[in-house]
Amino acid sequence: MTPLERQKPEPAMQRADIVAGYNEVLGRSPESDAIVTAHLAAHGNVEAFRASLRQSPEYQKRNADSNGTPAALRDWRQDKTITRSDLDTFVASSDNIGPPGSPQTDEFWRGTQYVPDTQVNQELDPFSEEYVAQQIAVYKEISARDLDQDANELTEFVLADHIAGANPYTFFPPTSVALHTVRVARAVEHSGLVAGNHILDMGCGWGTSCELMAFFGLEVTGLDINPRFVELVNRRAKRIGHKVGAVQGSFENIPGDKLYDAALYYESLHHAVRPWETLSLVHSRLKPGGKLMLAGEPINDMWKHWGIRTDPLSVYCIRKFGWFESGWSADFISRCVKRCGFEIEHFEAEPGSTGWIMIARKAG
Repeated sequence: MTPLERQKPEPAMQRADIVAGYNEVLGRSPESDAIVTAHLAAHGNVEAFRASLRQSPEYQKRNADSNGTPAALRDWRQDKTITRSDLDTFVASSDNIGPPGSPQTDEFWRGTQYVPDTQVNQELDPFSEEYVAQQIAVYKEISARDLDQDANELTEFVLADHIAGANPYTFFPPTSVALHTVRVARAVEHSGLVAGNHILDMGCGWGTSCELMAFFGLEVTGLDINPRFVELVNRRAKRIGHKVGAVQGSFENIPGDKLYDAALYYESLHHAVRPWETLSLVHSRLKPGGKLMLAGEPINDMWKHWGIRTDPLSVYCIRKFGWFESGWSADFISRCVKRCGFEIEHFEAEPGSTGWIMIARKAG
């Protein structure tokens, strides 16, 4: 059976499905026929309907233990496997406990892993379209939506708050901002760049990496798919006086024809569906000897080569926001970089939570 065959839509719900769901999940019948009609209109399939019942305060209260621990939290403490039918409950329970990164959520997520229904043949060529299609099928399974990065990779925020903040993140705890600073600083330290070099910051997001590199004495052009991030970077640069400018673009489209001294992917390359394609494009936009810098990227062994990450934070972001969250083995990302014409100069995991830093050079 192919991934597309596995993705066939489920039959439409019937009124009997609503009644059966109420009896099995809540132990009672629906309050009225109007409630049944409302559920039929609100939920596209039985799985989503039952998940909504398990998220309800009634279900959580009914299934809480003697200490008042909600059912969802208690269940995951006992069984650390998230399945497809659990996804909406997992996200709702996480949101009820606390934001990602909070001690309560860290405890809730500890040891949890998602197990996809979609089968992936890890013996396929990892650069092949067949393998890419299977990983996109995993993404669709988790996200419950089609892959559309122009729509799903955007972030809404109050622009004025982030323009005025001490840093673009504004509301992040100082410890988190410090970690981002260390990662970018270590990449620049290993790069051998000199003052005045012009850097292309691919997927610059909030623009923290742009501002840090400008502080280091570099000229920076940030690129992002989100026009609001582009506006944020440019307005903060004007306020602070940094030599930073941002443009709207994507991993597949870098505006203009300028050649850069270096390119940075900070916590961004893993959003690329085919990282070898964007790395090849960046290679064409670097001067001979130009540097490629990777930092804050997810190097792991979840898959033999690469694939959708199945840790709880990634699953949460995929399901809730629709972000494409992939990761790669150290061997595979090394192959990608070399395939695109780079020579790797440095590729090591830094101590603590800094993670992997890669520096590669364009020959010439």
